[in-house]
Amino acid sequence: MDPLVILYSLFGPFLVWPLEYFLPYPYVIEELFKVVVVKFTKSNFKSYILAGIAFALTETILYSFNINLFGRISLFFIRFIATSLLHSVTFLIIFKLSQKKNGLITGFLISALIHYLYNRYIPIY
Repeated sequence: MDPLVILYSLFGPFLVWPLEYFLPYPYVIEELFKVVVVKFTKSNFKSYILAGIAFALTETILYSFNINLFGRISLFFIRFIATSLLHSVTFLIIFKLSQKKNGLITGFLISALIHYLYNRYIPIY
């Protein structure tokens, strides 16, 4: 297990949040961040699952600064669980497809589509 992957993912939302302010396409920016992490780190399946959870934790904490998004602490936990699944799955898609020719591009496109659909239809908070 590569601790750098998890460390990058813990700080990733801090890096992408300002970009999302100017380019309001979080599904593109966050998935590009994951592509960069997968491209420049060589790790295993477990590391990318934990990286997705770490990314979701930091992202949820950042979003919780705006108390209007939550209102109740239970929504914080629901959001954390839902986004942990989302970010872990998209990290794994990028990781698995990166092992094939042109897989990073395909992984990015599939992950960005999943992330877009999640942002559009799933959130309950």
